[in-house]
Amino acid sequence: MLGTMGPEGQTDRCWRAAAPSDAFWAWVADRGPAAHDHLVDIAEVGRDETGALVVRVAVPTGLALPAALDRIGSPTPGVAVTLTLPLLEVALLADAGAVLLGSARLEDVVVDDAGAVVLVDRPPGADGPLPAGSSHGAEALVLAVRAVWDRVDPRGDGVAGPGLAGIDERCAAARTRGGAALVELERAVRAAAPPRPVRWDPPPLTYAFGARTGDAMAIRGSSGEREPGTVDRLLVACRDVLTTGVPVCGRRVGVRALVTAGVVVAGLVLAGVTGGRT
Repeated sequence: MLGTMGPEGQTDRCWRAAAPSDAFWAWVADRGPAAHDHLVDIAEVGRDETGALVVRVAVPTGLALPAALDRIGSPTPGVAVTLTLPLLEVALLADAGAVLLGSARLEDVVVDDAGAVVLVDRPPGADGPLPAGSSHGAEALVLAVRAVWDRVDPRGDGVAGPGLAGIDERCAAARTRGGAALVELERAVRAAAPPRPVRWDPPPLTYAFGARTGDAMAIRGSSGEREPGTVDRLLVACRDVLTTGVPVCGRRVGVRALVTAGVVVAGLVLAGVTGGRT
């Protein structure tokens, strides 16, 4: 697999099949004409300089499911339904033969910026060994569903239907048996709670401003603390002016008051000049 950066921070993945592979072609043909909202789209199909088939998929901007769950914390049952019900709907389609899925890890389920889940599966027959933790088809989706419901706090809002224990039992059955067990899991999740939107806090800033020491303020970045330079001192001075005002005759006057006074004085001067000419 090859990775490239797309527009707006989007990460593209490229899959290559050097040897002829019917399974690879079948995945491309299945995924191409009718895109599914919760399956990664094919952006481009071509051949490299060796003549091998290459497929580029456009991964949506967002977070891998484990990172998204860390950001969310303990999801409510409604949020868990929003995250997992689409995955089960795709798993049912795959189990019925309506869509063709490749392999995927838990990290290959992406929660995009709108809170929707998207499976970025690896096409069968692609070059290279399978990454550790990969599962095939609907099994990968059931594992993702189980990972979400494992994070739901049993002490929080009640889970309707069979409850958390019932969902866990149905996940274990659906993973190995599929078919009717997968249908039972989908029904249990659907009955658990009304869907709720997925929300999380924005990512932390790359740089965090520490406490001031005298006239300088240390700035901590990814490489640790460093001594403030000219730009840092200028930023500190600007912040002081905006927050505490400008020192005038032993007291600090707010920036807004100074701007207002300046406008009034300029108006009076302009009025005096124009009045004197007339």
